[in-house]
Amino acid sequence: MTTSEFIKLLQQADPKGNAHVRMHGGVPIDVARLPGYYDGSYSYIDEEGNYVTSRKGEKVDVYTRDIEDFVEYHFDLHDPNNWEDIKSKFKFEGLREDSEESYLKSAKKYWDEEYEYEKESFDESLERALEKVKKGWTWFQNKEVNNKDLSPNLHHYYTWKIYDENGKEQGSNVYNTEGVYKSNLFERLDNEEKPGYYQWVLKTENKK
Repeated sequence: MTTSEFIKLLQQADPKGNAHVRMHGGVPIDVARLPGYYDGSYSYIDEEGNYVTSRKGEKVDVYTRDIEDFVEYHFDLHDPNNWEDIKSKFKFEGLREDSEESYLKSAKKYWDEEYEYEKESFDESLERALEKVKKGWTWFQNKEVNNKDLSPNLHHYYTWKIYDENGKEQGSNVYNTEGVYKSNLFERLDNEEKPGYYQWVLKTENKK
C-alpha cells in the first residue's frame, strides 16, 4: 500500500482527523522516507492480491514505541527515583483498576529487566576503569558537554580523549567512560591539562 492509498483510508475512516491511531507494534511516533533497499526489504499486497517483498523504489518506515520501548527510552540507571518518574508518565482514561495495574505490572517488569542489564554493564565498566587507573590510563572530557544547545549532547560519553598507559588514544564510548563518569568515585578537574577538556581522575579517598 502506498502512502497516498493509506492516507485515503485514514481520511475515509476519520474525516476530521481527530481519532488516535492504534496499530500492532506500539504507538506510532515518527516516519521516514527511505530507498527501498535501505535497511532491509519491505512488503506490500499488490492489486492481484499477491504478497510482494521488494527492495525497489522507495518506502516510508513508520516507527512505533510500545510499553517496553517507552520504559527503555526513559530509563536512567543513575536516577534513584527513575521508576517512580516513569510510573508517573503512565496515564489512564476510562480503564478499570485491574487493567491499570496490569499495564503498570508489565512496565515494572520491563524496568526491572533493564535495570539488571544496565547495572551489570555499569559494574563491569567501573571495574575496568579502576583497573585501568592502576595501569596509568587518563581520561579527558570535552567541555562542550556543558553546551545546552546540543541535543543530543554526545559529549557525555563520546568525544573524550582517553589514553592508555603507553599514551595511545583509546575509543571514546560508554564502555570506556561510564564507570569514570557516573560512579562518583572519580572527580572532574578543570586543570587545563588538555585545553578544551576536563580531566577525570580517581578521588584521593578511593585510591588504594
